[in-house]
Amino acid sequence: MSRLVPFAHRSAGGPPPAGSESSAHVPPSHDEPPPGAPLMNRLRWVLFAVLLLVAVIAGAAYLRGRTPGARQATTVADGLYYCPMHPNVTSDRPGECPICGMTLEKRVPGGATASAAQGDVPRLTTVHLTPERIQMIGVRTLVAAPGGLAPERELTGFVAPDEARIERLQVRVSGWVQEMNVGSVGEFVARGAPVLTLNSPELFQSESEFLIALAARDSGLHDHDVKLLDAARSRLRVQGISDDEIQRLERTRQPSQRLTLHSPASGTVMERGVVSGQYVGPNTPLLTIADLSRVWVLIDVYERDLPLVRAGSRARFESEALPGRVMEGTIDFVYPTVDPNTRTAKARLVLANPGHALRPGTFGTVRVRGTAPRAGLVLPSEAVINTGNERYVFLARANGHFEPRRVQVGREEGDAVEILSGIAPGDTVVASGSFLIDSESRLEAALGGMDAAGSSSTRPRSAASSTADPHRGHR
Repeated sequence: MSRLVPFAHRSAGGPPPAGSESSAHVPPSHDEPPPGAPLMNRLRWVLFAVLLLVAVIAGAAYLRGRTPGARQATTVADGLYYCPMHPNVTSDRPGECPICGMTLEKRVPGGATASAAQGDVPRLTTVHLTPERIQMIGVRTLVAAPGGLAPERELTGFVAPDEARIERLQVRVSGWVQEMNVGSVGEFVARGAPVLTLNSPELFQSESEFLIALAARDSGLHDHDVKLLDAARSRLRVQGISDDEIQRLERTRQPSQRLTLHSPASGTVMERGVVSGQYVGPNTPLLTIADLSRVWVLIDVYERDLPLVRAGSRARFESEALPGRVMEGTIDFVYPTVDPNTRTAKARLVLANPGHALRPGTFGTVRVRGTAPRAGLVLPSEAVINTGNERYVFLARANGHFEPRRVQVGREEGDAVEILSGIAPGDTVVASGSFLIDSESRLEAALGGMDAAGSSSTRPRSAASSTADPHRGHR
């Protein structure tokens, strides 16, 4: 095995020591550069030059930005084009927003200050739109003219029986229902018609006592028999026995435990609380009969409509159950309470109901007529912008300027709203496209605030730099 000779014992030009490897495996005495080394050296110099150039450019830009004149020029140039969705994105040339991709809009010089009036709505300003922009938005205007809303409200109501025409049938003695002449709820019964027959042992006892008193009076044995007879007759009347039945007793002298009840009025059976064979007493409701020749319409009146709906107001009722038929009547009562669940009060409209065409429970529309309209202006509801805290419109000025103006509204009727103050007759109001103009106005106000903040923060610094040391130039 050959022995390796350390590099330190080799001479610079002599032969290798004895026993070493052959000279063919010994590297040359001078080091040669590896392949590609010159190319890497040139690449390093190129990268160094590029970095140096970038540093020089960045330093120049920084120094240029520190110059007040250059900064003001940049502010003006950056304000020429802006993004409608991102007002902080500005540019000095047309293009697209790098955030949302929208086409940058050109700001018209003096667009927010061309009109002397800026409006009285906070965070809004007068906005200028080109004719092409106005046409693209679809702005439609109208001239405000004096007028008033029709004093009429469209409300909802339902038919109910007239409570003054409801009769409740009850018995005054205990017994069993032997026969029912009313088959079901909804049947019509005439006044005086028999409705049920009662079998009452209590009634039989009362009639027997009456006959005993009657016989004692006829015998004439005691003076007080007349008083006993009068007391027995009064008891029968209290128990609901008619005078005809009492006369029958005096004539036939035969007591009966059958009592026939007759209808107290002509009407429709609304409730039936008994069936044949049921035991009933004075506290048992038997039948409820309602005369539907005249009915009520109970109207749901919202709180804002209460000043309009009053007793004596004329109203019209229409129902889908009677298409094409309009019934007119008078509101005779407005209930003094408001339902806390529906936030409505009830008003009562009285209607004649010939032929019982109106059925209890039927819903319909009630149109209530109020007093004469107030003097004012009427605009489409679309023209008024309601933010919750304030309501305003846009007035169309000359040369494509639109001014925001706060208004006070009154009643609303369908798609129209009453304007009480804020605009005058003859003013040109934006009737369609107000929300798009509102967006433009808010954007202009926001950009104006940004420019004002930028200029106010620039001027003090430049003034300070020129007045910090007045003797600096003389040193």
